[in-house]
Amino acid sequence: SGEYTGLITKLDTTPPVLSFTLNPAATAAIQRGQMVPIHALISVTDDYDPAPEIKLESITSNETLGAADVQGASLGTDDRNFSVLATSYLPVGRVYVITYSATDASGNTAKQYVFLKVN
Repeated sequence: SGEYTGLITKLDTTPPVLSFTLNPAATAAIQRGQMVPIHALISVTDDYDPAPEIKLESITSNETLGAADVQGASLGTDDRNFSVLATSYLPVGRVYVITYSATDASGNTAKQYVFLKVN
């Protein structure tokens, strides 16, 4: 007679909240031609999933990257430590764009990127 006694599940449609910073964020003391070790400090929260999956999505630059310009980065994994080459032929310096994603158990994904300037 119109009565339902089954389990009701709330649908999760909200992506996680993702933010991160890179250490070192300032690279003023770095000299051209040096590899700069980078550590990502990541914060992620979600309204349902206590541990969303974090992935290093990409590392790109305003200049063409050589094979050895980014070292120790495992794209598609929760990699928070890698190195980038401090070199540039442009007056603005080399600017890397580091992108991470966080995906919750319901498949909702958030992406965030940070610019990292190295001279």
